[in-house]
Amino acid sequence: MWTWLVRMSSALAFTGAASLSLWVAGLPAGVPLPASGLVAMAWTVIGLIWLRVVALWIWWSDDNYCWMPQHWSDAKKSGARSVSLEKDTGYGRRQRMGVLRRAAAYEYESVPWVYSRQAAVWLLMLVSLAALSGLGESHASQYVRSVVKAGAAYSTATVAEVADLAVMRDDEDKVTGHYATLTLTLPDGNRIRSQGAYTETRPKPGDRVKTLWAPTAPELGGVVKAGEPLDRYLDRDWGLTLTGAAVLVLPLILVLALMLPTAIAAEADSLQEQAWSPIAQTVHATVVTGVLLAALPFLSGTFSHGAVPLVMAGFGLLTLYIVMPIRALVA
Repeated sequence: MWTWLVRMSSALAFTGAASLSLWVAGLPAGVPLPASGLVAMAWTVIGLIWLRVVALWIWWSDDNYCWMPQHWSDAKKSGARSVSLEKDTGYGRRQRMGVLRRAAAYEYESVPWVYSRQAAVWLLMLVSLAALSGLGESHASQYVRSVVKAGAAYSTATVAEVADLAVMRDDEDKVTGHYATLTLTLPDGNRIRSQGAYTETRPKPGDRVKTLWAPTAPELGGVVKAGEPLDRYLDRDWGLTLTGAAVLVLPLILVLALMLPTAIAAEADSLQEQAWSPIAQTVHATVVTGVLLAALPFLSGTFSHGAVPLVMAGFGLLTLYIVMPIRALVA
């Protein structure tokens, strides 16, 4: 029973994590957050991961300490005769065991199965890293999301007034850009304000700038950020992009050059033992839970500006899957 609970929770957790990662990896920049279902799916994956850990600990303690009443009963009934896939019906003939009993009798410890499972986990890791990268790149500040949620438009506006000008300089005292509060005249003649507008050159009345604003909520003002394609926030269609794929180059190299040779050297038996080790899987569940918790504020739309938590989560996830085959090799 506990063996099958471990297997079923593993399959469900993997399926949920893969679905969540693919969904997030293809989120467009303009999707209004919180996106329906993402937060619930993340918590469901966390629950399934820890269900597997709990089942593993119960399975391990039952196998090592024989404290389960069912174990005592089975021990009394067991004899020297090996278990057959056929059972005696008591009427002089044998009946083939059902499909579930046959599946339960299979140990899932063959070398192809172990390495296939390992490859699937690495593939999920790569998709998860792409999701973290896409999530950090495509979702902007609370202010930008409020404009997007109100129904954003991307227009060319004319600078009417400039106030609160601040010049940005680098360590060599070279001008790198300008921040200011701009009053913008839109093509329809209406005016909006853009606080914290960034331009590469010194803004002055009469300049033309690109701005992201909401026609239904002009009081929100406009977003001006030179060098940033703000029109990407108008995209609402799901689709995988090269933004998330570019970050996979280094992890893919590590998989092929480090993780794969280490896993082959560790052999299938060691990888199988690690997959069924309650201690190793508790560490694994802790790291994965940390990654999901780091992503939750972004999924729910409550994060503070900055993708540092996602970067740390990505490095933690990559480190976990580098260390695990090494641990199996030296164990």
